[in-house]
Amino acid sequence: MALINKQGVVAADAPDAPKIEFPCDNYVIKVVAMDVADIQATVIQHVRTHAPEFDESSIKKNVSSKGRFVSFSLRIRAESESQLARLHEDLMAVEAIKMVM
Repeated sequence: MALINKQGVVAADAPDAPKIEFPCDNYVIKVVAMDVADIQATVIQHVRTHAPEFDESSIKKNVSSKGRFVSFSLRIRAESESQLARLHEDLMAVEAIKMVM
């Protein structure tokens, strides 16, 4: 999984980072967000924009112990680094989303 922060720094760019072979079936993405209304639908909408074949049933949702945050783990077919970068950029543009891995 590539970790990209808000400044666009990609941990996968490190020399010892494992390389992803594309296409990559079942590529896991994790999204951490504030638990606000419709956040799951928002995540799904953005993921479908970049991975139209995305299967909504692959989502695993966890709520933080205090209920302020929610995380989603989901699987897509990753076609390229640029696809993943665009998806990351779109998700991070959502104010409630705090992290995408």
